[in-house]
This record gives sequence, structure tokens and C-alpha cells, in this order.
Amino acid sequence: MIEQYSAIIVDDETNNRENLQHLLVKHCPGIEITGQAASVAEAIHLIKTTSPEVVFLDIEMPGGNGFSLLEKLQPIDFQVIFVTAFDSYALNAIKFSALDYILKPIDKEELIGAVAKLKPAKSDQQSQLSNLNDFLKGGTRKIALNLSDEIRLVELAKIIRIEADNNYCSFVLSQNETVLVSKHLGHFYEILKHQGFARVHQSHLINQQYLEKYVKRDGGYLVLTNGDQVPVSRTQKEHVLKLFADF
Repeated sequence: MIEQYSAIIVDDETNNRENLQHLLVKHCPGIEITGQAASVAEAIHLIKTTSPEVVFLDIEMPGGNGFSLLEKLQPIDFQVIFVTAFDSYALNAIKFSALDYILKPIDKEELIGAVAKLKPAKSDQQSQLSNLNDFLKGGTRKIALNLSDEIRLVELAKIIRIEADNNYCSFVLSQNETVLVSKHLGHFYEILKHQGFARVHQSHLINQQYLEKYVKRDGGYLVLTNGDQVPVSRTQKEHVLKLFADF
């Protein structure tokens, strides 16, 4: 007997929602789609009114993202499968939460495999939800970096700073290591802005735990504990001063 689950689809793109629903109807008969949402606000309302057992969740949406949605709904009483083109951090979150993810464009076999992992038993489900809640509270502090020849998990605590270089970013890590990632700085700022990182310049994101001092002369720059000097933009000076006031 096929287990039955009520589900909703959350994605800001109509074509993506319709494509996923078509694939679920065709290949996953145990999934009953009870609604679709195109934004965080719509999703919250739909979840509260329909109480789905499963949410197929995109990452980037108007009015927030998939993680901000989950934070607003804690405690989470449904299972989550991320469906995303987002290849960093979120995927790592899924691994640690013992749920699943599917990369766009959707492969039907991956979708079937993800649905097969859904657990009807209350105890199993609660274990998954507990892991996801732990992640949202900061229990998992890593990021998945897609390098040229590998995907590498890096602890946030080991990232000293990130510097933009056109469409690339240099991650300066502890133990005098630097890795290059083919993503723009804004991408990582959105991921890390609530994880103890601050954007102090158009081209620089710093881990606040490595702050040592702020030098006001020469236009203003930060000195980090590894000796690196990071310029501070004129528009960010007030924000930088507040960083020191928060210690």
C-alpha cells in the first residue's frame, strides 16, 4: 500500500510549480498536492490553513527565502524537500537535517527517490524536524563551497573573510588557506548575513569573530586577527562602529 501525504509547492516561478506538480502527479501517486504558493507570505498562509505533511520548498523567493519561511513557522510540523537551483549552503543544511533536496532542472528519478525518503512514523518525522530546527537555530555551522574540482564543506568559524573578484570570490580561511569560488559576493552575503558576517565594503565580507581593530585614518580600514587589512566604505562606517559597540 502506498503511503499518502498531503503536500504544497512553494516556488516564485509559475512554470516551476506547474512542472513539479506534473511530475509528482505522474510519478509519485502517494503525493496529493493541496496548494501552491509563490512567496513567503503566501506559503505561510497556505501552510497555516492547510497543514500539509510535506512542503516542496524553493530557496530564493520574494519577501524572503526558504529558510526565513521555516524560521517564521517554528516549531516545524511538516517534512521539507528543497527543490532548488541553489548549490551552496542549503544543500549542506539538508544533509545535516536528514531530509532531502532536488536540484533544478528536476530529474524524475531524484524526485522519486526524495519522496521515497518521507517517513510516516511520527518518531522518525520528529527526529527529522528536530534536526532541521537545530540547523535553523545555528546548530549546523558549515557552508558547501562549489570549487572547480570538488564540493567542499567549510566551517563558518574557519572563514576569516571573503573578497570579491569580478564574478569570483576568494575565501580567506584560517591556517593561511585561500580558495576561489565562482559566485558573486552578493550571493554569499545573503547566505551569511545572519551568521555573524558583515559586509563592510562593496568587495569585502568579514567574519566578525576575527575583528581586531578599526583604524580611522586613511579613509578607514579594519585589521583582522590574521593581520589582513580590509577597507571600509564610506557608507558602511556607521555600521562598522556598531559592530565594535556590540562586543
